[in-house]
Amino acid sequence: MKEINLFKVHTPPNIGKVLQKVFDEGMISEGKYSDLFEQKIANFIETKNLSLVNSGTSALSLSYHLCDLKEGDEVITTPMTCMATNEPIELSGAKIVWADIDPTTGNISPQSVKNRITDKTKAIVGVHWAGQPFEIDKINSIAKSAGVKVIEDAAHALGAKYNGVKIGNHSDYVCFSFQAIKHLTTGDGGAITCKTEEENQRIKKLRWFGLNRKFVGSKWEQDITESGFKYHMNNLNASIGLEQLKYIDSIITRHVNNGKYYDENIDNPNIELLRRSKNIDSSYWIYTLLVDDRKSFIKHMAKNKIQTDVVHVRNDNYSVFGEFKRQDLPGCDQFCSKMINIPVGWWLTKEDRNRIIDAVNKFKK
Repeated sequence: MKEINLFKVHTPPNIGKVLQKVFDEGMISEGKYSDLFEQKIANFIETKNLSLVNSGTSALSLSYHLCDLKEGDEVITTPMTCMATNEPIELSGAKIVWADIDPTTGNISPQSVKNRITDKTKAIVGVHWAGQPFEIDKINSIAKSAGVKVIEDAAHALGAKYNGVKIGNHSDYVCFSFQAIKHLTTGDGGAITCKTEEENQRIKKLRWFGLNRKFVGSKWEQDITESGFKYHMNNLNASIGLEQLKYIDSIITRHVNNGKYYDENIDNPNIELLRRSKNIDSSYWIYTLLVDDRKSFIKHMAKNKIQTDVVHVRNDNYSVFGEFKRQDLPGCDQFCSKMINIPVGWWLTKEDRNRIIDAVNKFKK
């Protein structure tokens, strides 16, 4: 019996030739391939204001920079995410304020966010857990009333929709990851979307030391008016992205079809499924189950050669965030004590899906 992987890297069949071509052309930094990928991924997300960067973490870091975070500012964020969401906040000198999550979805709780707003709040950060969008309208309404920015960490949510509109078009900044095991991988990479062309052009400068790469004439003749970073995506990663885009509709569709198949066929009184809202379309990057006896479930699935993992752990337990630790996060406590993820990706066959469902449904405490 073969082992069913929790994650698998999608590899286009001719990717070696594609990369060799970029090497042979001798332009491996930012250039024509990154320009083309930037245009095409923007078209896929259905937005005009998108900038490629070298990682999802860089996208988040840029979004916090654009919020002008300073020491003493507060950022309300979720602990239920990768450390990449919150470490750049800590590095900015701003104070992290943990909001609770909805234990039925894993997403940030609007009521908890509302309760934590102060006159020091500068931004609100939410993560679309497992590819299922959080309640964007409610969070944006709270932010608008408080005069603060909203940042969506959409690392899990490429292709997901909220109220029929693709993620990447709702909030002030939306950050995507093209890391190795995401729906679309460029090896490593990311993107950030924003509301205006003016801000988009600022981001494009900030990602490359504050210089405009499209400057007519020698780029070294221009003035740098704002210090930037080395966050741009190169032609090698972009050429991988261009190849991956040829398959992305199929990849996401298979994730979604597998996830919906689980929604309909997993039936075990010892296991809870995440709550699904009618106005959202999840991209099902991972498939989360809530299991009271998680250790026994992991052993049960391992015996059936099915990989499982929590994938992310609550950030407020890391000592690096000890200064910001809160005790009143009952939703997060409940979710984190039960949460486990099973394979849902594009690599699963129909036989794999049914084997996973059979194993899940046969689990007993």
